[in-house]
Amino acid sequence: MHPTRYQSPPMTLANMRENGVRSLSVTCHLCHHAAVINVDAFDDGLPNPAFSSRVICTGCGAIGADVRPNWAERSRRESLTGSQWR
Repeated sequence: MHPTRYQSPPMTLANMRENGVRSLSVTCHLCHHAAVINVDAFDDGLPNPAFSSRVICTGCGAIGADVRPNWAERSRRESLTGSQWR
């Protein structure tokens, strides 16, 4: 039996920004070239998956890529125990 897949609406740029992230991490499906794209100029209502079929790899020219919030830029938060997670 396959595990249940996530069925809720996709994350929007507004929700991503509320979580302290203002850019997307993009990785090409073919050559695995990676880049970070700033999305400040785009509307808050756009879902993150809307970018996956529109990006063009600057490494190999392929259209489409894996697009995710760039969580690495989010500021660190203190945990409930007072120490920070790494």
